Amino acid sequence: MLGGRHYQRKYDKKQRKKEAKKASQAPARSKGGSSGISAAAVGAAAKRQDGSTLKGPVVSHGAFMASRDSANNRKNVPFSSKMEEKSYRKEHRVPKYNHIVDPERQNAARAAGASSAAQRRRVLRQKGDEDLLDHFRERLSASTFRLLNEQVYSGPTALASRLLRDESTFRDYHTGYHQQLVQWPMNPNKLIVESLLGDRRGRFLANKGKSMPGHIPPSWVVADMGCGEAQIAAALKPKGYTVHSFDFFALSSVVTVADTSAVPLADNSVDVCIFSLSLMATDYTTSLFEAFRILKPKRLLKIIEVRSRVPFPRKFAELVEDIGFDVDYSDVAGDYFVAFDFIKKNGQAAANTQLRHAPGDVLVPSLYKKR
Repeated sequence: MLGGRHYQRKYDKKQRKKEAKKASQAPARSKGGSSGISAAAVGAAAKRQDGSTLKGPVVSHGAFMASRDSANNRKNVPFSSKMEEKSYRKEHRVPKYNHIVDPERQNAARAAGASSAAQRRRVLRQKGDEDLLDHFRERLSASTFRLLNEQVYSGPTALASRLLRDESTFRDYHTGYHQQLVQWPMNPNKLIVESLLGDRRGRFLANKGKSMPGHIPPSWVVADMGCGEAQIAAALKPKGYTVHSFDFFALSSVVTVADTSAVPLADNSVDVCIFSLSLMATDYTTSLFEAFRILKPKRLLKIIEVRSRVPFPRKFAELVEDIGFDVDYSDVAGDYFVAFDFIKKNGQAAANTQLRHAPGDVLVPSLYKKR
């Protein structure tokens, strides 16, 4: 049961708020004379309950620009009260949300205070019938990609194989992948091609004293594991390289349908083995075992993954080293991807399956937010 002290505290709190409000309004009414407010009232106005200094509406600063959260862009002083701000908005017909549309992007400018739903509705109002249909097709494709992505990353390779060997499902997945790709700061396949064609293996070479040659000769055989549209083959084959591209479904004639844990290549027959965002299933280590089988000794294993998937890069490198590789180089590419170069050990006949780290702890699933 509430006692008298509870109501007394509520009353005192209300009185302090009134005094603070009067004190904040006094300078606006005063013409330079003394306001006649007691020191206690000024002290109450100077401090809020959280102890921070009362300075009126917050001003957020950007790059050479600032905006006031009260949306008061026509006066040099803050509004003294909410009522004054409301009256000013009504008198000058200031809209609640900004409806300006960029004619080039066909996208409404973000309004201060507008909810995400309000922003989406404003965008849709600016679209024609065909544009609206394209918008919803794009949203549906993105949703399909997120669903398939979750299934592939959270299950074994056998499940991914059953899902993605269907042509329509595979195309839906790669349509969504393309939509995601344009939002990334760089194309991971392009990074790999540049590193292979660049001098001394480009940005990925760490030590020139390694047993690897200083360049990737065209006589070397490349295996692209989980190739998708075979972009790496399209870039390297015209330059004389032999590229074997593998995936669950063949989008082009250069792709061989195969599970990356069992590809139709002989032992010790490949010079470069590539995994570009393709270590997806929970048992991805089986694909790394297969990479060890097909690679020649002292040859190159290249892995690029989204940085958020590798919370402990050192532990991931140790897991791959346990299989039978030596880490040659690792780095962050564009602050979004992480790249690894491994060299297959010489003199080891088979891949070691006894790993010191759990595979699911060093390479986590790439899942998207529920929308």
